[in-house]
Amino acid sequence: MRNLVLMFTVAIFILSGGCTPDADEEITNQTSKLVARASNGEIATRSSSDSNNSEVVIFTGNDILWFNETTREIRFRDNMLISNDIRIWRTVKFYVSDEYLFSSMIFVSDLSSSIYNSLVFYYSIMENKFYLADGYPVNVSVLPKPQEAQKKRDENMREIANEWNKFIEQMKAESKLNNN
Repeated sequence: MRNLVLMFTVAIFILSGGCTPDADEEITNQTSKLVARASNGEIATRSSSDSNNSEVVIFTGNDILWFNETTREIRFRDNMLISNDIRIWRTVKFYVSDEYLFSSMIFVSDLSSSIYNSLVFYYSIMENKFYLADGYPVNVSVLPKPQEAQKKRDENMREIANEWNKFIEQMKAESKLNNN
């Protein structure tokens, strides 16, 4: 029990210890075109959302050190870009310039007991790594119906394939694509 409390305390400390850019100031002073905004709106799978001034910028491409297309790990320059209030948001919306690409669940960690079959912004506490995963838990084999879950995840990723490719191309254009 003591170990569980210690692990939970360490996780909360890690998750609440990051920094977040000032929204408007960071956007005007950045060189990257990628912007991730937090929202309480529904997850949209199509490019139908417009940038909303009420959405808070949680990170930009300038904050990203690299993205691995194979593992989908996203490494931040400080590797702890999570603010104290990030858990109040429902989704992360990704934009290139003002073009909306796709949304993910705002934040899922190893402490989550829910199942998601759509894109998630996942933080592995044990590895201290962030991922843009196609669902949670990441390993579908632990789910009661793994084939159904994987089929749904694949279908959801196909729906955003064009937008995902734009995200990958932007990472490549900014020399942030790392496939090692």
